[in-house]
Amino acid sequence: MSSVFRLWSQDDETEPAIVFEDSASPGFVPLWEAAGVYDALYNSDGKQARDVSRAIAYGVDRISDDASLAALVPSSLSLGEAIRFLENVHKACVTHASARVASA
Repeated sequence: MSSVFRLWSQDDETEPAIVFEDSASPGFVPLWEAAGVYDALYNSDGKQARDVSRAIAYGVDRISDDASLAALVPSSLSLGEAIRFLENVHKACVTHASARVASA
């Protein structure tokens, strides 16, 4: 089972649309907590993407700069996969700044 991060957008004339979706293994949760991105990923439903983008960017930097965090990644997963996921989420939050967050 994976954790899904989505951004959805809606203007006055259309139905809500998913503008971004990506998933990550729940095995990354200890890493997300240590990097300070857990709340941005899992406890920000309904917030605008611009409101979580700074926390996500901080997490990318933290994981990239602190080699000790790699120990929190299960052997079946990779640190590169975690960084890729956060970079994709951050890019989407910047690109779709007014979209709303939905996580599952």
